[in-house]
Amino acid sequence: MAFIHPLVILAAVICGIYTGTLGWKRFQYKRGKAPASAFPWQRHIRWGRRFIILLWIGSLIGIGYVLYKTGPALTTGLHASVGILILILFSIGTSFGLLLSKKKGTDRLASVHMGINYGTFIIVAVQIVLGVLLLTFFYPG
Repeated sequence: MAFIHPLVILAAVICGIYTGTLGWKRFQYKRGKAPASAFPWQRHIRWGRRFIILLWIGSLIGIGYVLYKTGPALTTGLHASVGILILILFSIGTSFGLLLSKKKGTDRLASVHMGINYGTFIIVAVQIVLGVLLLTFFYPG
């Protein structure tokens, strides 16, 4: 049961990385280093939706598992706190992406969307290490 959360989160991270590579193509286009056709806008949106849905599902599974096993939701300490921060940041970044998909944003908003999401992936790298440490604590050997 404890391994369902990391597997779903891993799927979310893979979707997020792929979405980020698609978004990078837009960044390259805006800097004059790629043609406009290089940015697959619809695919970027589809994979971004998959990413945020999987992220929330994986997080809820993790919270549910901790509630089932130990009671209070924040007993995993820093892993839980960083997870909440990640959810908040990616949700903000996604909401900016929704505005952009409805053509209600500027290049500045696109840069903020990209900065929040790419920056949060740095925190995700730390979170993965914390999660592995947590698994080795709960499942030694």
